[in-house]
Order: sequence, then structure tokens, then C-alpha cells
Amino acid sequence: MAINSYADLGTYMNTTLAAKGVTRVPFSPHGPMWDELSYVEFTEGNVPGVEDPVSGDPMPILVIGDAAISNFILALQGTAGTPFGPGGQFGQMPAGGPFFTPSEIQPIIDWINAGCPQ
Repeated sequence: MAINSYADLGTYMNTTLAAKGVTRVPFSPHGPMWDELSYVEFTEGNVPGVEDPVSGDPMPILVIGDAAISNFILALQGTAGTPFGPGGQFGQMPAGGPFFTPSEIQPIIDWINAGCPQ
């Protein structure tokens, strides 16, 4: 499925999680952000209730146009060397799995790299 809008992202996230048997975002201080935050809050804001474990600074959800450094993607991928990687403070998301596959993450990457169309 192509993600062409923020509404599409929410539908995609909820559908993909439901297909994996995840009915809520477990162990998360922020819950399903895509359902709770406005487009601007999601694309320009920080992960609610989460701080960088090293600096203590807020953690931006994403970087419009650059999925490779977007925390949302790093968390879904469980990227090594980040707080979401093996041994990281938070680990891969959703916490405890089941995790998204690379092919399931790709449409989100494409949406971010396309500038996060509203």
C-alpha cells in the first residue's frame, strides 16, 4: 500500500499492527502517536514522553524528507547504534514485537522521503 497522506499513515500503521495481532502499542509512553497527534505535531514534533537517553533532549519523531535519520524509522527497524537497536535504551518498536518487516517499513520510508504529504 502506498502512503499518500497522514491519514493513510494512520490507517497503514493500525492495519499492519492489527494484522500482527497488536491491538495496542505495548509498553509505550506515547501510545499510537499517529492516532493522537495532529499532522504538524507528528511531522514537526517530538516523541511524547520520551527523551534522548544520552543528552536528555526531546527526540524528534521524524525528519521531513529524510527517513534514514528519522527516529520513527530507526525505531521500527531496530537500528544498531541507536536507542532502538540491540541493547539500546528503548529497543525495537513496537516493544516486544512482532516487528515490522523491511517491506512493511518501506511505504513509511517512501512517505517521509516524499516530504510527508498531508
